Amino acid sequence: MGTIEGRDDLWAGRSVDEQISAKSQKRNRCFTSLSYNSDGSLILAGGRSKFICIYNVDQAVLLKRFEVSRNLSYDAMLQFLRSDGMSGDAGAMATLDTAEFQHGEEIPLPGVAKGEFSKRRTHPQISVNAVQFSPSGQSWCAATPEGLLIYSINSDGTFDPIHLDSDITPQALRTALSEGSPLKALLIAIKLNSLGYVQEALERTPAEDIPFVVGSLPSHYVPPLLNFLVELVTSTTHLQFYVLWASELLNRHGAAVKTHTSTLNGILSAISAQSKSLSSLCDQNTYFMDVILTVGQFSKAPLSEEMEVF
Repeated sequence: MGTIEGRDDLWAGRSVDEQISAKSQKRNRCFTSLSYNSDGSLILAGGRSKFICIYNVDQAVLLKRFEVSRNLSYDAMLQFLRSDGMSGDAGAMATLDTAEFQHGEEIPLPGVAKGEFSKRRTHPQISVNAVQFSPSGQSWCAATPEGLLIYSINSDGTFDPIHLDSDITPQALRTALSEGSPLKALLIAIKLNSLGYVQEALERTPAEDIPFVVGSLPSHYVPPLLNFLVELVTSTTHLQFYVLWASELLNRHGAAVKTHTSTLNGILSAISAQSKSLSSLCDQNTYFMDVILTVGQFSKAPLSEEMEVF
């Protein structure tokens, strides 16, 4: 049992209609939505502030603070109000109705005898209405005036020394294949982002080298490679070869692709469609073979004495 003091992490902003400073307003700031991750080690907190905080439960410390918006049209975005927006004793100019009148009279409305006194402008205040961790703990979302914000762990920015090589060309791909470096050739093909080059790199890799290549492949290259496999499986005649690639990728890098549901559904749908097509073709071929064998048996049978041969 313990407590986490998070009031100072909220960063209170000053609203245009508040008469006291933002520092004094901290007592009115609070978290209104909390969410734990699946194992209870992290807590996500959001509330009357433009920040969302993630805390470590065991150590009771702030791990990361996310700013949900920098849109100055929202209220309470600034800690100090600008002096040119103040009007002396009247307070902030934003709180005054500066609508222009015609001939010194208020703008009339139907059915209103004494004029119209409603506010013409509103200032929505920045806040975080709700936060929620995903079941996997790899992403979380927040409901804010800016809309639904979704954050996730992204490993696409992992440092890869091959990115420093300026010779990413088709000639370099074929040179790597001729030198017996299928992994380097595959990485070059993926960076070229061409289906033809990826197909060339895959099909020129020996089947016995597939486990080694897949095991050495950086995890952030797996989703784009699976996307290429979806296109290749639907049109190739080397179905078993590409199924071997897909099987190795899913077995070795399952954690890297479990969040890419569209990619997983795509590869499963492509393999299932090919399986149904082959099953129908095999059944049809089986029936044809049965007919041929049956006709062959009748042709070998001796003719009866009653049957006349013309």
